[in-house]
Amino acid sequence: MERRQRLDLIHKHPSFATVERILIALNQAGYQAVLAGGSVRDALLGVNPKDLDVATSAPPEAVEGIFRATLAVGKAFGTIIVVENGYNFEVTTFRREGPYLDGRRPSHVEFATMAEDAQRRDFTVNALYYDPLETLLYDYVGGLSDLEAKILRTVGVPQERFEEDHLRLLRAVRFVSQLGFQIESATLQAIRDLHELVKDVSAERVLNEMQKLLMGPHLREALKILVETRLHSYWWPEVAYLEDEKLPSFLSFLTWENAFAAIMLLVRADPEPRLKQWKASRESIRKVKSQMTAAETLVNERSSKAERIQALGGPEYAETLVLASGILSLKNERHKLESWIEEYLSVAGPNGELPPPLVSGEDLKAAGVPPSPQMGEILKKLYANQLEGKLKTKEEALGMLSQLIDARD
Repeated sequence: MERRQRLDLIHKHPSFATVERILIALNQAGYQAVLAGGSVRDALLGVNPKDLDVATSAPPEAVEGIFRATLAVGKAFGTIIVVENGYNFEVTTFRREGPYLDGRRPSHVEFATMAEDAQRRDFTVNALYYDPLETLLYDYVGGLSDLEAKILRTVGVPQERFEEDHLRLLRAVRFVSQLGFQIESATLQAIRDLHELVKDVSAERVLNEMQKLLMGPHLREALKILVETRLHSYWWPEVAYLEDEKLPSFLSFLTWENAFAAIMLLVRADPEPRLKQWKASRESIRKVKSQMTAAETLVNERSSKAERIQALGGPEYAETLVLASGILSLKNERHKLESWIEEYLSVAGPNGELPPPLVSGEDLKAAGVPPSPQMGEILKKLYANQLEGKLKTKEEALGMLSQLIDARD
């Protein structure tokens, strides 16, 4: 695909007509305005860009004056959110940055030219600018050649870029996962040398990077670099035990939780402590544990038919299948999956739901079974027989209940 054709992906973006009006308005007010960062990089790679971010010579106050609806959420660092036609666009003034004192943000910013703005960005492939009105591409730091060579290189001295913002250490590996690029040798060495700085990054920022890394199409390569550079040592030490050649046995992961669950299954580790360290939500922790438990039940040779049906009948049905399929593939037993799915579908409702139990706790009370742990065991046994097709009516279930009560007596 030619470069011009790739940049057409920007022009075909759903929000392009709106961002075009923003660029025109800034131009008419006497300011330079272009698209910058990830959208330009992705388009040049032939990937549909996600967000169209604007970089401009207009200072924040001018941006606020030109557009009616704005949000000053990042004004101190030169960013104004312009709200147009239901879209939110980041409009950031070209800037130079003062020293980073906290390993995250510059102490101050000074407004500058586009060429100077390029010098403060993290990686060369993220320092490209595109003017869609004039169809001009601006490259001040060799980003275009690195993009074509699929090389990830910092802008300027690697140590300086990573010491400014420690999260960039993880971002480099995340871009490997997303883009499949090779990290340039000096940049890679700087990551090795400075890997301990990642300890100072907040859990929330780490989680955000890990979520993106886990969903990248080049996850295996990224995890190798994560371990090789020792970036894993504080935030994910378990991954050092991963036999990464096993990852291709899994189908495409459906969510980041799904990918994380697969890796933790392979290294046989409890996922909860790590997810809590990352400050993942309780819902994410529930999803990961649910998938792992269900998949382990499926591949356990001692699991009953009822246990397998219940494993597939959980809320993480599709994700569980991804995990189970991968594990079975490693054992050359993937053929088992089809029969398990048939077992499940034979009792599942139209929306995949499992049938309600034929008898309830109230039925057991009426039969003289007092509330107790034994009541739960009886209900579980009756439901298992129901799922396995041994009980089809409430009368049959009550008949088995009488047998179970007699056996206890």
